[in-house]
Formats: sequence, structure tokens, C-alpha cells
Amino acid sequence: METKTMITSRKAVRHYTGQITDDQLHNILIAANAGPVGMGEYENYRLTVIQDKDILNKMSGIYDAPTVIVVSAKEPDTMEDISAGAIVHNMELAAEDQGLGANYNMSCVGSIPNNILPTGFKGIFALTLGQTDEKFVPREIPLDRIKINIVK
Repeated sequence: METKTMITSRKAVRHYTGQITDDQLHNILIAANAGPVGMGEYENYRLTVIQDKDILNKMSGIYDAPTVIVVSAKEPDTMEDISAGAIVHNMELAAEDQGLGANYNMSCVGSIPNNILPTGFKGIFALTLGQTDEKFVPREIPLDRIKINIVK
């Protein structure tokens, strides 16, 4: 999908029709690893892919998604929060480029059962993923949705 078309077609999907494939997951994880991370400190982040139904059933706010990817970091602060957002955004765009449904999710992070995330890492941001029957159609985005100041 062309970049502008993909960006204007992006939407939060909360209805999933099936599990993603291993190839689709691979492409999403490549996109995550291409994400910018503050100071290039990639070793301070972890991606945890959750597809185990028993674990997913214990999590809240995931809309019955068959896959949840959690971005966690050591001692997260503002830089890690921003970097996690960039990582998740890359994954979301990669998912939708493959026709998958995806939704940014921070509310589910607190419901991840103990011992799922790597020791010493705290969940920051998650992405719910799955097959979907939703269609991604470009829409007009008003330029004044976010107020703009231009300083020349």
C-alpha cells in the first residue's frame, strides 16, 4: 500500500476474525525492530508476543484479539514511552499494510498475568492484532484537526 493511502486508511480495529500467520507476524516484528529508539538503546526493550488463549483470556480490554504484542522496557521513563509508541506505530502500519486489524492498547498492559513479561521489564504499550473483515479505505483528513502554528 502507498504510504499516504495507508496513513489515511488507518483505523482502530476491535473485531477480529482469526489468527495472524507466522509470516504476517514476522513482517510486523521486522517493522518493530525498524522503529526508532531513544539513544539507540535497543537492548532496553523487549517485545512479548502473546497468542496463548489461556493468557489472553486473563487480559482485559483486548477485544478478543488472537494476538497481543507488548512492548516493555527497563525502568521506563519519558524516552522509553515515546520509543515504545514509535515501535507500536510501526507494527500497526505493518499490520494494516498486510490487511490485518490492529488497535493501539495501553489499558490491557496492567492486566498481563505475572511472569509473562521478561524479568526486569515493565509493559508500556501493546498492540492487539488479528485477521479482520474490515476494509481500509482512504478518508479525507481535515488539516485543522490538530491546531497548527507555523513559525517562519
